[in-house]
Amino acid sequence: MSEKLGQTRIVRLAEADPSDAEIAGWHQIRTETAEEAGSDAPERDAAATAALLRDPRPLDPVVRWLAWDGDTAVGLAWVRLHRSEGRRHVANCRIAVLEDRYGQGVAEALLDEVVAVALADGRSNLLTSTSVGSTGEEFLVGAGFGLGADFSRLRLLVADCDQEELRATVKSASEGYSLVRWQGVPPGDLIGPFAATREAMNDMPVDELELGRISWDEDRVRANARSAAQRGQTLLTVAALGLDEQGAEVVAGFSEIVLEGGGSVRARQSDTVVLRGHRGRGLGLWVKAAMLEWLIGAHPEIEEVLTACLVSNVHMIAINEQIGFLPIRGERYYQLAL
Repeated sequence: MSEKLGQTRIVRLAEADPSDAEIAGWHQIRTETAEEAGSDAPERDAAATAALLRDPRPLDPVVRWLAWDGDTAVGLAWVRLHRSEGRRHVANCRIAVLEDRYGQGVAEALLDEVVAVALADGRSNLLTSTSVGSTGEEFLVGAGFGLGADFSRLRLLVADCDQEELRATVKSASEGYSLVRWQGVPPGDLIGPFAATREAMNDMPVDELELGRISWDEDRVRANARSAAQRGQTLLTVAALGLDEQGAEVVAGFSEIVLEGGGSVRARQSDTVVLRGHRGRGLGLWVKAAMLEWLIGAHPEIEEVLTACLVSNVHMIAINEQIGFLPIRGERYYQLAL
């Protein structure tokens, strides 16, 4: 399906079956607009882009479009339609257009496609993000999106990390807790407790952002790790185990890092969570320090780690800065009522 826009065509990609030209075009746009992408970093190479676009079983359905001027890709868009019961009213999207193509109607045409699909699927809220001060931010504001949340993005350069301080932090264990770590899917006896802790993330404040609820169970935990592996990524998790009020073992907190693979020297800090009843005991700092100690020892190829925190989450920002993260360009999440 395509739509003429002057000399520009908006083409919807076949699900899990893009052409080589579409993969190359998608990768080029993602690479050239990386600065605006914020935490939605582009795939490391064309092979990773191909794996992403050809994933036959994503956790949530994704519809994608490319904007073409002749044989040249000039913009892209995708919309993710969440399956989780608590997020069936929400769709996430991304629109990326080459800098010199803004103001020519390309971004507007791509947004029209995104909105049409979201509305047809019964969605009432459209979410996206972009770097602070970018051309993309200007477009979103002009298109009627409202600010939902302000994030601080931070970067840790591994060469500057104080590894002795990391080791000291890991050794200063919190009384009553123990550390465990795994790659990919959690050990069988921890899948349930880990899913329960991820589910508890739904109580975290996100400013004015209407995210809905991501329902986590054992199947979703397995599917999340499987989906990452299909994209060539590796999930590393460090967890603090403790006991609840009834004496049952729980994952009191965890920190997760994503390795992009394929020779990438960059890692992405994903979620760091501490259960409400276990907060105030230093578990957030403990699991993050243990994660970085593991990462540096096991993956010497990694040169930097990126993360993002709500600007209002001063506690987690302080933890990151204590470890050695420094702020870089900020990111803002926007939302549009449909």
